Amino acid sequence: MKNIHISKKGFFVMFLLAAFMGCTEDFEEINQNPNFPEQASSELLLPGVLRQMAYNWGNQGWEEGFTVVQYGARLQFTSGDIYQWSPTDNPYNDAYDGLRDIENIIRDTRENPDRQNYYGVGLIVKSWIYSYLTDSYGDVPYTDAVKGISDDNITPEFTPQQEIYDGLLADLKAANTALTGTQNISGDILYGGDVLKWRKFANSLRLRLLMRISDVDQSKATAGMVEIMGDPTTYPIFESNGDAALLQWNSDNPQPKYNTRSGSFDEVRLSLTLETRLKDLNDRRLIVFAQPTSNSGKGIYSDNLDDYVGMPNGLDDEAALGYSPTGNPNEVGSNFISRIGILLACRACNVELASPTASQTIIMDYSELQFILAEARERNFITVGDAATYYENGIRASFSYYLDRIIAGGWNEIAADLQAFDLDAYIAQTAVAYTGTTAEKLERVALQKWIALFYTGFEAWSDWRRTGMPEVIPGPDAVNDKKVPVRFQYPNAVKSTNNANYQQAVTRMGGDDLNTLLWWDVASNN
Repeated sequence: MKNIHISKKGFFVMFLLAAFMGCTEDFEEINQNPNFPEQASSELLLPGVLRQMAYNWGNQGWEEGFTVVQYGARLQFTSGDIYQWSPTDNPYNDAYDGLRDIENIIRDTRENPDRQNYYGVGLIVKSWIYSYLTDSYGDVPYTDAVKGISDDNITPEFTPQQEIYDGLLADLKAANTALTGTQNISGDILYGGDVLKWRKFANSLRLRLLMRISDVDQSKATAGMVEIMGDPTTYPIFESNGDAALLQWNSDNPQPKYNTRSGSFDEVRLSLTLETRLKDLNDRRLIVFAQPTSNSGKGIYSDNLDDYVGMPNGLDDEAALGYSPTGNPNEVGSNFISRIGILLACRACNVELASPTASQTIIMDYSELQFILAEARERNFITVGDAATYYENGIRASFSYYLDRIIAGGWNEIAADLQAFDLDAYIAQTAVAYTGTTAEKLERVALQKWIALFYTGFEAWSDWRRTGMPEVIPGPDAVNDKKVPVRFQYPNAVKSTNNANYQQAVTRMGGDDLNTLLWWDVASNN
């Protein structure tokens, strides 16, 4: 038998190895730093997601959201206004960044009876983000999305939009049920922890999505609307402007356009479409949505609507810079075209009067809900209430909201003008009054809803795609075969990193171009 000799040095090394191997079973627990937890709490995750996605929603509303439905027109860098849209990763990347954190909130609270309020809020925010995402692109990763967190699935399949909507509607209903506790929702920068208001948002958002699918699945849409409207105790909805889903900015996190360059702000001007429609109705919201032309010398407000002048959409760069509202070659350029209103203005645009906080980001408001209910009642999807009342409520709520924001900004002349405006006479005028055939009434609902949805992300674009109202006429230099885009193209990174699933989705949808109709879109085949 061969003798084995171990030196003192060798014995010491073996002892260290044995000691190290003996403690590997709880190595991860021992090496966790209590000051840097591996999982962030819901309280810390929620405000970041809300702020990030509201900021994105506002920025996208300023870009394509403004020009595609013709609230604003491009004076410079007009490619977006002539539909020269390239594949875009926005809102795609921001949405999935937010959804990863929301998925963590949902996963960590689903089975915890003491955290059901966070679970419900997580489902609502998830539903809003996914509705924003799928209505931008169509089919997107949903069922398998963000599973890279737990399942190392970094190439998820794309879920058909119809199935996504089924999931969102189910989640919103589940959220309303989950939100029954009284525990405070810390980190809630949208509603300050008010559980009832979150429930109202869940059910109001559900009504928005039910209306969205009403032309492709009317039975499901009607059943959902009837359920909500037939039991207001179980399914509360927005009852006033005070219930709306609005992100209030502060001096540390100002409204999205406040810190932008004046040049960037001035690229977007009042659209001739918005100018014409509001002037035809003598609609004083024009003094909120725009500023008088610099040439008028009236500053941020004029009592004469003639001082508010728009420009056509869909001009190329040369035509836009050379545009004259009067046709006079000496009256060309930005001095003769109105800026967007002081409510959204950047600090560099007006150091003394611009406000970082007066403008809120509207995710969904009370006026929108009232127009949804007016349409639902007019089309006999619901039997509760009166269509004309819903319609008038929507108009009044929009004027009231903007008066409140103008007062918050301290713009006293504009506020006094709005306060003196005869809203009863406005509603009674022939072009606004809720009269005529069903088709004529629905056209009026669509027009007033379009006005009220000013700067509400992509919602006006989505509603136009669903209804085809009010009309959007491509500008003279529009490309894309003179067709208004109905979706975004997928980001190039998706094509390269998840190509097989991308190709499957594109085949199912019928293409990946600006004119590929979404599942629920049956009206915008222009």
